Amino acid sequence: MYKKLLVCGLALLMCGCSTKAAGNDQVLTVGLSSEMNGTFSPMYYQTTNDSYVVDLVYQGLLKYNKKGELVADLAKSLPKISEDGKTMTFKLKKGIKFSDGSKFTSKDVQTTFTVMADPSYTGRFANNVDFLDGYSEYHDANASSFTGIETPDNYTVVFHLDKPRIDAVSTLGTQKICSSEYLNYKKGKTESIEKKNSKPIGTGAYVLKKFEKTSGASLVSNSKFKAKKGQYQISKIMIKKTDTSTEVKELENGTVDYIPDVIEANKIKSVQKNKSLSVDSYPSDRESFIIFNSYAGACSDVAIRKAIGYGFNAQEYIDNYYQIDGMAYKPGTFGNPVSLNNGKMIRNEEKADGVTYYDYDVEKANQILEDAGYTLAEDGYRYKDGEKLTIRFLANKDKDSLDSLIPVLQKCLNAIGIDFKANTVEFNTVINTVQDDAQTDSWDATYLGFSYGSPDDTGINFILRTGATNNFGRLSDEQLDAYLDAGMYTSDNDVSKENYHNALVRQSELCGYLPVDSTKTYCLRNKNIKGMHTTSIYNWVQSIATAYIVNK
Repeated sequence: MYKKLLVCGLALLMCGCSTKAAGNDQVLTVGLSSEMNGTFSPMYYQTTNDSYVVDLVYQGLLKYNKKGELVADLAKSLPKISEDGKTMTFKLKKGIKFSDGSKFTSKDVQTTFTVMADPSYTGRFANNVDFLDGYSEYHDANASSFTGIETPDNYTVVFHLDKPRIDAVSTLGTQKICSSEYLNYKKGKTESIEKKNSKPIGTGAYVLKKFEKTSGASLVSNSKFKAKKGQYQISKIMIKKTDTSTEVKELENGTVDYIPDVIEANKIKSVQKNKSLSVDSYPSDRESFIIFNSYAGACSDVAIRKAIGYGFNAQEYIDNYYQIDGMAYKPGTFGNPVSLNNGKMIRNEEKADGVTYYDYDVEKANQILEDAGYTLAEDGYRYKDGEKLTIRFLANKDKDSLDSLIPVLQKCLNAIGIDFKANTVEFNTVINTVQDDAQTDSWDATYLGFSYGSPDDTGINFILRTGATNNFGRLSDEQLDAYLDAGMYTSDNDVSKENYHNALVRQSELCGYLPVDSTKTYCLRNKNIKGMHTTSIYNWVQSIATAYIVNK
């Protein structure tokens, strides 16, 4: 299943108004707090902002409904699975067309997955295909075809798994499908496909009409999409970048209709007092955390990471910033807050044996640093081998929460003798920096987050495993990798649950990622926007299917 990098920054689209336009068009204007990258390919997108357009333009074989159940989308039904869990057969719907008029067939499914197996593929979703038969032969050798995907006819797709995988149905089923004709794929030449990332062609309900990075995106109904009666009544969606200081005013004035993923208490309280506006909320599938650079610099020392874990008063930050009862909590462990198997442990609703809980303890933090040889000097800072212990913190300047987080970090780390230096930059600069192997010497820690998009535990593999695309901290541990692999590559839920539990215990020992907060998700909207049924894995984009706008 594709996972979304939420990374503490969202983006918007172009201006609009929610009243019915000429021709009875219903126009929805969505406001986001940071720019989109414009990478609107389901094989290449990086951020939550870009994923909104991806989800509006494309479809997968399956999708989640508002109950969190997998249901058919481009497929006719859920797949038929062999007894050993290694063969999965999808029957496809007929009569579906891409927005350019080309027919949807099994070849499009085959091409989409083959691109992600290509040796020249630079996206982050290789984990969606690397468990299929023939991946190594195609990716690492000279095989001319990817044998893990078979297409017996135009409307049948058979996936052959190298080994069972606990989330195989959701991973393969929810991957959005691209047009083979449009991609014009040739092995070893995915660079030409990347050039088309800003001009998506899908089978979904909407078509991207215009995109400008500074202003946003506009989408219109896909004339080739066959909507069920009463669905997709909104014909135009404008997504625009808003100023966080004025976005609620725009909502009040009607220049914005919907603002997703709001965590600022003052904004939520303001909207709750306005009779023409409404607030929707639900438990979030998102966890925000401090990422330590485990590869280079001060935080490559596990003692430093643990000392910060004990020395940072996360609850003080939560109390200062989240000023609505029940809005946020400090997680017990790193992981997916809505996990069916381990959610209670992650949400800190129950304690688990073996987990290292980083409860605020200045004495313990100082002792760890002393034991590691970091000596407190007269200037109040710690030194080792003549070098001051300094943490360079990379922060997104567009995220309001950092205005509360940074002072708490500053105070807490200074109190245990660490020189804390924050560098606030654009959100995309944060991402580009932590992704770049050439810049690992330029930062020690950052504050980001991850939205899991499902109740599976497997999302942590894409963050914690050695070499994983989203393992920005470059944490590497053989025992952790073994637990992660054992949790993912099985068809036995009990085996998966046990190994993911062990993986979370091991991660807590390593403290590569320090969980800081998880929240309810709050979405602000005009009351004339009806039919939204948002949940932790069914966001506003999915809810567009049943949404509609009434006259103000």
